[in-house]
Amino acid sequence: MERDRPPGGRRLRAGLSAPVRRCWLLLLALALSVPALAACATPVGSTAVGEVAWVTTGASVTLPGTAVTPVGLARRHIGTKVSVGSLPSALAYTPGSKGLLVVTQGTDSLHEIDTATHRVLHSVGTGVEPDAVAVAPGGTGGKGVALVANLDSNTVTPVDLGTWRAGTPIAVGTEPVAIAVSVAASGAATGFVADYGSNTVTPIDVATLQPGAPIAVGPGPETIAATPGEVLVGNFGNRTLTAINPTALRAGGSITLPLNPTGMALSATGATAYVCGSAAVVPVAVVGLTVGAPVALPDVAQGIALSADGTTAWVTQQAGTMLPITLATGKVGRPLHVGGHPSAIVIGPG
Repeated sequence: MERDRPPGGRRLRAGLSAPVRRCWLLLLALALSVPALAACATPVGSTAVGEVAWVTTGASVTLPGTAVTPVGLARRHIGTKVSVGSLPSALAYTPGSKGLLVVTQGTDSLHEIDTATHRVLHSVGTGVEPDAVAVAPGGTGGKGVALVANLDSNTVTPVDLGTWRAGTPIAVGTEPVAIAVSVAASGAATGFVADYGSNTVTPIDVATLQPGAPIAVGPGPETIAATPGEVLVGNFGNRTLTAINPTALRAGGSITLPLNPTGMALSATGATAYVCGSAAVVPVAVVGLTVGAPVALPDVAQGIALSADGTTAWVTQQAGTMLPITLATGKVGRPLHVGGHPSAIVIGPG
């Protein structure tokens, strides 16, 4: 899963790092962006009772948060923050959605939170500045394998979720910032890593944990999503979306987007991708890569996740809010203030 976080959300390092440069580019993109549809202030959205959004908040160098926030969506209730470590940046559910994985850049770690008790169950070290996490099938007892993309190590750390032991780091391209897993009908799984600094995507055979030849995409691949038949890559540098064939491991066509992509969520059928960035969300039909009308937002979009029934997208915004969009109508609901710089978001059962 891509981390869906603010591009500037890093620890400070010497010089002007690529993530900091991307933060300035994102702000510039917002200033130049003119989305097609105006936002509506009416509360909208259908959310199943018991659904919870988990959000990383305060993940920036100016406000280094240490917790993730649960939000009950039906009642718009902000729960007690769960402390995990400095600069939480990306989230993913374990198989069955009973555990929540969180990577923390400030402590170079992967953690698991029990979604029922909100206790931190496990922690393990990763590479330097982990920036994304996705779960692949396998692992001891079939509990899965977490693939953690490490921004400053140019590696992916595999973690067996049955034993909570980290494996040998896998070399990928420069500045890996997002990761997604495609599972074929045969059961074979491939991880796809967006290498922001290399303008490539690195495939990883999950069975062997070996990387394949890098696949050239657009400049600054920032977000990625995968289905069994298609992998989509959002390129921040030139506002494009590139399709990759997960079987042939080749890039196909690209289309222009009306925004700089920072996050992406797929519908349950995989037919539509909802891409957020700048101050908008745009739907894209996966077959044929047809771009729909953008929905304007009141602030810079960071991350996006869909409700279980697929009717509502929840978007985190840089100014400290998250808000719902009714996908059938494009209407934007009332923002909910969660504080900090909310970035990554996932939605699951309470």
